[in-house]
Amino acid sequence: MNSEITTQSQESGLEFTLRAVPTEFRVTGGRDIPFKRAILSMRNTGNAAIVRFVTHATMAQEGGSVQDITDALTRATTVESLPPGEAVEWDVYDLLVSAHPGVASKVHLWGYKAILNWWIDLDVWAEYFPSDDTAPLHTSISRWKLRWIPAHSTVEEVDLSMEVVEK
Repeated sequence: MNSEITTQSQESGLEFTLRAVPTEFRVTGGRDIPFKRAILSMRNTGNAAIVRFVTHATMAQEGGSVQDITDALTRATTVESLPPGEAVEWDVYDLLVSAHPGVASKVHLWGYKAILNWWIDLDVWAEYFPSDDTAPLHTSISRWKLRWIPAHSTVEEVDLSMEVVEK
């Protein structure tokens, strides 16, 4: 299991990374359990600021419909430009619960256990403007599969499996 998977669009200087971050998750009864979050990052690895960008993404739960989660990404982004070396990050679990209606309804009924052992397909790309007077450019699409799984025989600790999907 990889703890970080990076894909880079060489022509743009934008790098997408998906990494597993150990945290705790509050469950029913007020207990906290170990939970690995998937953090999606978009970093400007170029030498110039990206003055405007729109990050696009789709997400699909195994066997389910593909959901466009671009609006959720946009709502969660507080910056409009990205200086060299800076990054924007999103929590994939939070995006999944807020932007995928099928998953959200299952989590509402059964809690975090509703997402266990399901493969989630995540595709991400960006449309960006290197300066105010240029036409928009596009990164290549970064694709991953991820799955939250019980770390042991019980579901009192949740791990994360991630894979790059070859283009």
